[in-house]
Amino acid sequence: MRQKLTICFWSFLFAIPAFAQITPVEYEKQDHASPLWFVFDPASVAKEWVMTVPGEMPEPGAMSEKNRRLVDAERAKRMRPQVNTRGNYSGKPTDKDFLKPEVLNEYNGGGGDGTPNDNHIAVGNDGKFINVMNTVIRVHDETGVIKRVWSLENFVNPPNQKIDPMPTLTRIYDPRVIYDPNRDRYVILFMHGTTDKTSFIVAGFSSTSNPLDPWFVYKIPGKPTKDSIWSDYPIIAHNSEDIFFTVNLIGNGATWEEGFTEAVIWQLRKNDGFKGDTLHKTVYTGIKYEGVALRSICSVQNGPRPEGTDNYFVNVKPIDLVNDTVFLLRVTNTQESGIATLEMQHMRSNLKYGFPPSALQPDTAFKLRTNDCRALSAIRTGNTVQFMQNSVNFKTYQAHLTHQTIFNIDSDPFIRGNMIEDDSLDMGYPAIASAGGDAKDNSSIITFVYSSPWHFPGTAVIYRNRYGEYSSIKKIKKGTSLIYYNYIDTGEQRWGDYEGIQQKYNEPGVFFLVGSYGSNKFMNAWVARVKITDSIYDDQIPEIRVFPIPAQKDLFTEINTTREGIYTLELWNYNGQKVKDKPSIFLNAGSNLLRIDPNSLAAGTYVLHVKDAEGKILLKKPVILL
Repeated sequence: MRQKLTICFWSFLFAIPAFAQITPVEYEKQDHASPLWFVFDPASVAKEWVMTVPGEMPEPGAMSEKNRRLVDAERAKRMRPQVNTRGNYSGKPTDKDFLKPEVLNEYNGGGGDGTPNDNHIAVGNDGKFINVMNTVIRVHDETGVIKRVWSLENFVNPPNQKIDPMPTLTRIYDPRVIYDPNRDRYVILFMHGTTDKTSFIVAGFSSTSNPLDPWFVYKIPGKPTKDSIWSDYPIIAHNSEDIFFTVNLIGNGATWEEGFTEAVIWQLRKNDGFKGDTLHKTVYTGIKYEGVALRSICSVQNGPRPEGTDNYFVNVKPIDLVNDTVFLLRVTNTQESGIATLEMQHMRSNLKYGFPPSALQPDTAFKLRTNDCRALSAIRTGNTVQFMQNSVNFKTYQAHLTHQTIFNIDSDPFIRGNMIEDDSLDMGYPAIASAGGDAKDNSSIITFVYSSPWHFPGTAVIYRNRYGEYSSIKKIKKGTSLIYYNYIDTGEQRWGDYEGIQQKYNEPGVFFLVGSYGSNKFMNAWVARVKITDSIYDDQIPEIRVFPIPAQKDLFTEINTTREGIYTLELWNYNGQKVKDKPSIFLNAGSNLLRIDPNSLAAGTYVLHVKDAEGKILLKKPVILL
């Protein structure tokens, strides 16, 4: 899955320098094998009908309390006069409703047994879906009816079943779920324990396409490098052969910032798990840049389907007040091959990110934590990687989202970022999914939670088409109360730590998402089935499109050709003079994305010509530069 889709040009099309640097990466690699722990049968568990009073789940490691206080204080200074004078404000009107996703169905995702929810979701081709949260698993049929509910504890300690060895259960948290459309199976993964004595990771593989049938369950070490550490905050992805997840290793008894030890990558062989065989796996540890361990590595999901035999990862500086550094990592091959290695490239974004402030609620004393600016969710389509972060908006000091795109990932990558922002809303915990029909289409759909002094916490979605145009924000579920747990300090309420979204692989343009909203002072989950309404999703790609128009920074043009070959690109002004040309450019059959640097041209109106090898003009398109 290494297609060359994004073409960069030197001369006038290559005036922007590539920012990526090949970086020697320090790491160690260890192979492991875990026997099948036991087989869990959901039928052995009565439907969960009562849960304990919610408790607070472990905070994600490597956060910075000092930076959170600094950013919150800076925001308070900036917004206090505005809060007193603005009154009720519901957001700036937008003209982008034509791109806004449509809600097809909605389902109550229920409440959990802890805060935050840690929502995640997976949907099968038959329409059944699983939504997980702290600390509950719910299986729904294709109409949304809940068929069975069981706890994470049931998953590792089923009634009337003796498991040897069975550790004493302590804290169970951070569930993730994925669906493999190639095998028509599900995987559930979650964490156990917050000390080296209790830490392990549970991985369950469904034995059939029906999540109510038995599951093969495995136990993965929570301290893969040494004693006195434990594993926290998994981010999961998968390709055609393997499952990848990253975790942070935290030291016993230390603060979250000081206790961070390192981030590691696990690679599990899918076929072993789905067969119930011994699970072969590899762990990549000691991952460092210039001798410093990377914090909070994010697994990248291959899209639009989980294909390929390699996998990418992204990493940023998650606790910095301001930074623009991005690391792109890659595991080069399958676990079974025995020759997989870890590569890394280092680059700088045009968009700075920074430690986010707390989000506000209608009673501003009850702040919602946004943790830090780690990469939370990421996708790969063809030759690009997109990822999402919580971040401070440096203009307003609100909590907003950065949407970063790395182009040309297999050669000379460069990165461009956008801030998803709103005048009135704070935002957090984005999850992104590929929304294109194939690897040539970089469309994406993003769900996130929101709140403000004028909005109770709720869940929303936004769409970005292949041309980088964003829809307006679609509010999926509006909250009806604050989120307020009386055993947590008012200024440190939890509402993340992640949300979930997945494409329904056999229904183009349809996605299932899950997010949180406030109700009766608690956090609840809401599931929605949404469809992209962008006509571009269904229509033929135009022969040529230039965007954005007019341009003030990077300008992209998409050219659709019927056959591969050598072409010439020329830029002409309206006086009939050729001002730039680029001969002998190879274009693939189909869609080709090209980049022009407006800084190499004077402001004005131009016409882009595309010629074949014989010099015949095939296409013309106006280009406006401000």
